[in-house]
Amino acid sequence: MQTIDTQNFSEHKPAWWKRIALAALVLSFLVGGVWLFSKRSPMPAPAPPDSMASMAMPATSSPSEASAASTELQIDLAPDDLKKVQIRTARVANGVTSAKLRVPGIVKPNEYREVHVTPLAGGVVKDVPVVLGDHVKRGQPLAIIFSSELAEAETQYVSYLAELEAEHKKLERTQNLLKLGAASQQEEEEVAATHAAHESHVRAALEKLKLLGASDRQIAALKQAEQINPNLVVPAPIGGVVLTRNANLGLVVNAAQELFTVADLSTAWIMASVNEKDFAAVRVGSLANITAPAYPGHNWKGRVTYIQPQVDPATRTGQARIEVANPGETLRIEMYVDVEFTAPGTSGPIVPEAAVQSIGERQFVFLPVKNSEGSYSLRQVRLGPAADGYYSVLEGLRMQEEVVTEGSFILKAEAVRQHPELH
Repeated sequence: MQTIDTQNFSEHKPAWWKRIALAALVLSFLVGGVWLFSKRSPMPAPAPPDSMASMAMPATSSPSEASAASTELQIDLAPDDLKKVQIRTARVANGVTSAKLRVPGIVKPNEYREVHVTPLAGGVVKDVPVVLGDHVKRGQPLAIIFSSELAEAETQYVSYLAELEAEHKKLERTQNLLKLGAASQQEEEEVAATHAAHESHVRAALEKLKLLGASDRQIAALKQAEQINPNLVVPAPIGGVVLTRNANLGLVVNAAQELFTVADLSTAWIMASVNEKDFAAVRVGSLANITAPAYPGHNWKGRVTYIQPQVDPATRTGQARIEVANPGETLRIEMYVDVEFTAPGTSGPIVPEAAVQSIGERQFVFLPVKNSEGSYSLRQVRLGPAADGYYSVLEGLRMQEEVVTEGSFILKAEAVRQHPELH
């Protein structure tokens, strides 16, 4: 029977097991390193076509320009359609556009030169020598009124004049007697005081006559002939046109009752209705050009002299007042006119009005695509007000960019057809 040496077996077993364990450990480290390396540096995936296009973009393009270019829509015309459409282009140029605003207006008389004529005393209308529309001069009689109030004032004035004359003679006699010693100083002073009182009465009566409208000639006639003239003349206070006449023969009138309206129409007011959203474009001193359908080819120049502080709650408009010269009185009261306000603009890019097309509430222009005949890109723009056939460009275009002018309407129709999402 063979005997196994267990002692030698136990001594050789750890040696080869250690080698196997060490090899397994090294192998596990290698596998883990390869796995970590693959996680940290993945293989680059193929780029999609759009990404390749964006990578090919020149480094000089800004992010905003790249974004705008990527969002622009393209319109393509077939060669036959391109021949039919007369496409013309223009470049964005530098210019100054003045802001213009057109609003309706109404002609009004110059209220500073319009007078409502009233009598200074009551009575009965005896004569009216003017009619509506008459041109009158300052001081010209408009009406003659038989006034008992004026007759009473004249009578009192004549009476005071007679009393003053009597007192004046008495004062002269008393002064002569005083010189001769036949009158005392006290008597002379009493007579002088009475004379002064009568003088004050005459002055008061004279002022009353003037307040009642008695003319200087009428007062002078009272002094000479001492005849009462009860006829009160109502004169024209200014030269102008008789706009209203409320006086007729036999009419009983009171003081301060309006009989006529006389207006000087050599200047007129234009009351322009400005929408609330346009208030910033109109201010005192703004230039205004006025035209009227009744006079084609004729215009009037003026400036805004006043803007009403309140807004009409029904129409949401405010009134701007423009004063204009009215030679020949061609501007008639209450006539409708068109008012165009002009404000100085600033220098900047401008584009012809023909190049701009509106789609919905947005404004667009068309730009030819380089190296692609018949292709045009659609770009949204933000514009200022139009003036003299041009828009000022606030956003969306740069200087010297080429835009389509003639034919842009056809391109708009094609853009809507090819890209229904524009609606």
